[in-house]
Amino acid sequence: MIEWHADHVWHHVTDYRRMGVNIGQRMTVVRLADKSLLVHNPCDLNKPLMLSLEKLGKVSCVTTVNQYLHNTLSDWWLAYPEAYFYAAPGLDAKRTDIGFDGLLNSATSSRWEGQLFHTVIRGNVENEEVVMCDPVSRTLLMGESLMRLSEGSSMRRLMGKVRGCDTQATVPLSYQFSTQELKLLRWSLQEILTWPFDHILPIHGDPIIADGKRQLATAYQWALKN
Repeated sequence: MIEWHADHVWHHVTDYRRMGVNIGQRMTVVRLADKSLLVHNPCDLNKPLMLSLEKLGKVSCVTTVNQYLHNTLSDWWLAYPEAYFYAAPGLDAKRTDIGFDGLLNSATSSRWEGQLFHTVIRGNVENEEVVMCDPVSRTLLMGESLMRLSEGSSMRRLMGKVRGCDTQATVPLSYQFSTQELKLLRWSLQEILTWPFDHILPIHGDPIIADGKRQLATAYQWALKN
């Protein structure tokens, strides 16, 4: 795992291919006030990763980003039976085999209240995404609705250029077209833009360093200006 903020935030990227190009899938780990770990968007679980997590502390919370990225949840649920699992909107109905301890919505869980901000990006009933913000590292944890591809293989950079996200983060066109309620989306974005963050760790693509709030607002200008 990569240490993002000293002894507080880490992230780990595994392979994830779209149209044959590896754009990566990111899991983020945050140390909570009680020294335990919150794992956001859990990735493929293997022995080396479990050992890395064990060195950092006890996994107490596992949070999901949307109703689509859930293929690895069973392994995590079996490996960490004492952890609290939280479902993104729609996921509890899809994964009835997982005993979720709570549903993620716009209300902050008591387990990280006063430590992390979190909300749900509304406006797309087919894909409402959980967004978190860690004020200590000033980092926003985004879902699949924001991407920048400026590093990596030549094919990866080419995909970034074709999609217009090689220098600036963008919102995928599929997400834009599937948004039904712009007013709800704007309300979500307006809340997020008040949070204390400079950097963004998206699920796919490259980290956004030091210019995150401007890039987020620019990427969603199509929604904010209406």
